[in-house]
Amino acid sequence: MKAAQAMANILLDATVFLDYRNGVRGARSLFEQIVRKEISASVSPFTVFQLWGRADLDRQAEMGYTSMLTFLVEAPLTVQAAKTAGLWVASLPADERAGLMSYALLVATAAERGEQICTRNMEPFRRFPSELREY
Repeated sequence: MKAAQAMANILLDATVFLDYRNGVRGARSLFEQIVRKEISASVSPFTVFQLWGRADLDRQAEMGYTSMLTFLVEAPLTVQAAKTAGLWVASLPADERAGLMSYALLVATAAERGEQICTRNMEPFRRFPSELREY
């Protein structure tokens, strides 16, 4: 993975990786554009944590995801983005907070970097002020 020096066009969420692995045409097309450098993309370490934390992660998936990461820029979570996400989550009903924390962190990271979030799972991201791109 490239160091966090340059901003990208889009920030990928976990659905892109999962769908790519499952052969979803849109995810495959998107990643082909990234490989050809037609579009630049970043990934949050939190997304990597989510992928590696899945019970169904096997060696083949790990190797595939690791290969995908080499084409992406790292988009680290900053203190300011964490504070912003925390304020958004604090404004939610208590029973919704835990389920939306990861989305708030990605939205705050993307907003700070001026990137769109690329996802198939748009609904939870819409709970926060975000720019979304579907694939």
